Amino acid sequence: MAEVQSNLPLFERMGVKVVAASADDEAGARKFGREQSITFPIAYGVTSKNIEAMGAFPGVRQDDVIIQLAEFVLNPEGEVIASMYSSTQLGRMNPREVLQFLKSRVGG
Repeated sequence: MAEVQSNLPLFERMGVKVVAASADDEAGARKFGREQSITFPIAYGVTSKNIEAMGAFPGVRQDDVIIQLAEFVLNPEGEVIASMYSSTQLGRMNPREVLQFLKSRVGG
């Protein structure tokens, strides 16, 4: 998320909204956001039902439900136009590559 944060001005110039989702409670999500200097919204309290509705995959860590790493790019109509699923940070979308994808596919 730190790399997304550092590229946030580029997303904003393209009119792209960035939102994160966390299974953490509100206090945990806010603490993480402060510690990482995240300024975009972080939804919290995501449940297994929410995870399924998003098309992500649930996981369990220390007996708590978590969201397996998943990233989605939605068009203005809310349709998924790109997604990445990974069990580690190695599979995450590179923000610069997402920006290049958006420029080449949807303009900007």
